[in-house]
Amino acid sequence: HYFIQSNLRMGLKEDMMDMGFGEHRTTRALRAVQYSSLEHAIAWLEAHENDPDIDDPIEESGGNVLGSADPEAPAQSAGEGEAAPTPKTEEEKAAKAAEIQARIAERRKIAEEKDKEDAVMREKIRRKEGQSLAEMREKRREDEMKQLAEERRRQKKEDERARKEVLENIKRDREAKLAKKEEASTPAPPSQSVATPPAPKTDYNECKLQLRLPSGQPVVNCFKAEDTLGEVVAFIREHSGLDSFRLMTSFPRKQYQPTDYGFSLKSLGLCPSSVIIVSRQ
Repeated sequence: HYFIQSNLRMGLKEDMMDMGFGEHRTTRALRAVQYSSLEHAIAWLEAHENDPDIDDPIEESGGNVLGSADPEAPAQSAGEGEAAPTPKTEEEKAAKAAEIQARIAERRKIAEEKDKEDAVMREKIRRKEGQSLAEMREKRREDEMKQLAEERRRQKKEDERARKEVLENIKRDREAKLAKKEEASTPAPPSQSVATPPAPKTDYNECKLQLRLPSGQPVVNCFKAEDTLGEVVAFIREHSGLDSFRLMTSFPRKQYQPTDYGFSLKSLGLCPSSVIIVSRQ
């Protein structure tokens, strides 16, 4: 049995060397696959052909390593074992080499096709991920545009409402002034003894302010007409938690400066009622 196994190994080694593989790399490959087959040894060489020690000298092992002979095996002479295999002719060697080369080529072709399929699959995955990312960016952009448009519509409605309130206040003031003027220009009848009711006062003692905070929430509060704009600023800080902000009216459009904080609400023309917009600085 030992000599049969030895002859088979020598045959595999000779076949590989006949195909042009070096002796050291042939021995290393056959040991690596435990002399299982010529195809396995060639496949191992293909996978390790770039190893730096592939052609380094290698000693024949005398131990039972990777399918090598058992050192305990009894020594037998060549005459006591099986006859050595008949050497192959050049034609047989060439045919065997061609067969193995064909198998190697087929295996390489299969590997190349698999690599191509893997590359196509990776490209599909890359394109799908890129498309998903582009869709996410487009959706985020659309959402931002919708939010901006909604904010503009809300601001426009608030400006229009504030404008209407200012117009109504102006109308009431004009009517009150006109009534006072007509009453002053009309003489009282001398024979009339019945007391006439006094004309409506236009000298307002209170000022009703609607404060529109940055959050959109309106806060309504009544101040004295002689209260200063600075007291309104203190009220806003106390009830909104804001430290720095600007005050303005939409109609007539005016932005108040810190120098205006010392003037009364009456002198600033905010009586009897007005809408003040509070915006962050």
